[in-house]
Amino acid sequence: MQSVALNSLSKIKFIGKYFSGIATIFMLHRVHPFESNKLRPNEDMKVSPEFLENLIQELKSSGYEFISLDRLHNILLTGEKVAKQIVFTLDDGYKDNYEIAYPMFKKHNVPFAVYITTSFPDESAKLWWYALEDLIVQNTEIILNGTQFNCDTNQNKIDAFMNIRNIIISFEGENFQENLCKLFSAYQIDWTKYCKELAMSWEQVKALSLDPLVTIGGHTKNHFSLNKLSEAEIDFEVLEANRTIASKINKPIEHFAYPFGSSAEIGQREFSIIKKMGFKTVTTTRRGNIYPEHKNYLECMPRIMLTENMNITEIGRIRRTKLVTA
Repeated sequence: MQSVALNSLSKIKFIGKYFSGIATIFMLHRVHPFESNKLRPNEDMKVSPEFLENLIQELKSSGYEFISLDRLHNILLTGEKVAKQIVFTLDDGYKDNYEIAYPMFKKHNVPFAVYITTSFPDESAKLWWYALEDLIVQNTEIILNGTQFNCDTNQNKIDAFMNIRNIIISFEGENFQENLCKLFSAYQIDWTKYCKELAMSWEQVKALSLDPLVTIGGHTKNHFSLNKLSEAEIDFEVLEANRTIASKINKPIEHFAYPFGSSAEIGQREFSIIKKMGFKTVTTTRRGNIYPEHKNYLECMPRIMLTENMNITEIGRIRRTKLVTA
């Protein structure tokens, strides 16, 4: 992991020329040092503190301006002529967002948003991707619901993780918890342990909300894939979570991010349902930059996932993709 981080740091100075449109929304999950004996799919959800700080400094020296989601919303509505705007967003509500990312953003006076999945601070979330990682790392094979998965090499461990991930994501929302527990029934999983170790507390969420640099957004109650839910279930997942967050921080929730927000999990049905809720901005996980035309597509705004092994060639292709709307 050390070499990956160093190589990607050397790429930072080339990133700027690829950003187009009026703004780029970065998507992050975790800011944390890389760990040995972990699996790449989970480690790829991280950027190191060193990488993030170097990126902030390089963007700042290259003339980029760091703005909030509210500021971006205002720019789009008014048609203000701007360029080189950067928005940082972090999904889910990991503890390192508060302990590591927040002090760094504060140091550089950088606004950012955290989209909270309320089961994280409620400590009711089943962070199955970390439980699954531990099972795979610690065993040469695992058996889930009668199916054997080979985990004897690093590549086989990654393949097993991704295959099981696809199974889990396919679970219908109504029966998700039941199906998940059935899948892991052969193993004793301490689900609460993962929340305590990795998720922010409500006290930390509230502390963040008191800082004008921070926007707290919604990210549903249970982080289900919305295309597996009925409209009534989507309403509950989104609105109940927002009511919970608002009651904790005494502020309305005006921004939202789809869980599993790629074209495989959300489409026009989900966009229409969420649009009716009246958020200022709604972000997906679809790759793209922000253009003035996005004022008409506030319910499906693209982002760029920030990783330390970011492929500069792939980012270059985003330059030619104006809108990500369907």
